[in-house]
This record gives sequence, C-alpha cells and structure tokens, in this order.
Amino acid sequence: GFFCLEGQTVGTPCPTGYQTTLTGQSYCRICSPGHYCPNPAGNPILCQPGFANDKHGRVECDLCPSGSFADVAGLAYCITCPAGFVCTNTRLAPVPCPSNVARGQTVCSSK
Repeated sequence: GFFCLEGQTVGTPCPTGYQTTLTGQSYCRICSPGHYCPNPAGNPILCQPGFANDKHGRVECDLCPSGSFADVAGLAYCITCPAGFVCTNTRLAPVPCPSNVARGQTVCSSK
C-alpha cells in the first residue's frame, strides 16, 4: 500500500480507496466499480452477492435495496426485480410469480 515518487527514499501510503500490491510503484491504483479496497496493501475485493458499488475509490459496497438483487459477485449496480418476479433475498436471483404481477416487490401481488 505504498508508492514512491522519483527521488523519494520513504514510501507514501496509498490514499483511502486506492491500492497497490507491487513494490516500487510510482502510483496507486484507484479501486474500480464492483470492488472495494479496505486495505491499500491488498488486492481489490469483489462486492459480494447482495451488494454493489458503482463508484471508483470505495472502501465498502452498498447493500442492495429491497426489490432489487445482485446474485453474483462484482456487480456495479443492483438489478431491479423484473415484472412478474419477486425478490425476497437481495443475494439471489428473482423467483417467478404465478400470475406475472410483481415489479420490484418482495411479495407477489394479485392486483
């Protein structure tokens, strides 16, 4: 988690949201969307299912809101529950409703 500019004898720590695992780097890499970087000396970590991150330089991912999901790791955006499906768990793929009536809901509706 340190970088050295030309002429420096002591490394400078990477700022929050940046990282490097290589020695002798003249820069730190910003953490990319779908990942988070809590440790400047560690590799970027994929956002886990149920979480997403659409910004650079984050140290944590955001929990997907109710009515959406992220069923795989590393997503930049949570996916809105599609029409005709119900999303009861933000980490799992949507489940079909029997009558194609739900959209972005956590229960199937008969309306």
